[in-house]
Amino acid sequence: MISPRANTALDWLFDKSVRDTCVIGPEDHCVVIRQPQMRLNDEAVKRQLVVLNISSYLFRIVTLFDFDMDAATASYLGRLVRSKEQLKDQALRDAYAEFVNMICGAVNRRLGEVFPAGMSTPFLLENSCSRYVSLLAPAHMQPFEVVINDLVRFNFAVCICMAKETTLDFDIDRSEPEDESSGELELF
Repeated sequence: MISPRANTALDWLFDKSVRDTCVIGPEDHCVVIRQPQMRLNDEAVKRQLVVLNISSYLFRIVTLFDFDMDAATASYLGRLVRSKEQLKDQALRDAYAEFVNMICGAVNRRLGEVFPAGMSTPFLLENSCSRYVSLLAPAHMQPFEVVINDLVRFNFAVCICMAKETTLDFDIDRSEPEDESSGELELF
């Protein structure tokens, strides 16, 4: 079972992480919209599904990010990863994965204040795999739609799978940490 307080905390964590990651410069704006159900997109449109897991001994969060593979999204991701060239093929797939890694990494860091948790490497699946998310038997699933600069749109879903006979009840401090890393690698 997942408490309403834990659901609210997780929704807030993902909402904040998406907003913080998507706003690259002062000219950018981002809107995160909670959806009543997961949208399954027309497969005639080229799309990219990126999946990443955040796991603890009590739960596993499976995130599914569903992106358009259009020019506006490629251009935006190019700005995000600071590419001087037009992203395409493997470079574009890597940018999708890095974007998801940045969002989930911020969530994982904040969850680490409450639980020891680990994160998988982002992996890409056929977009049609999103139709089978119910096979995960999530205890809770919250879909979102994100609109960046009124041009770039993507959907994502947060699926929380629980260990048997456990209860997930926690809250997150919503004050801003003094020194929050933006996900870059630290070399020692």
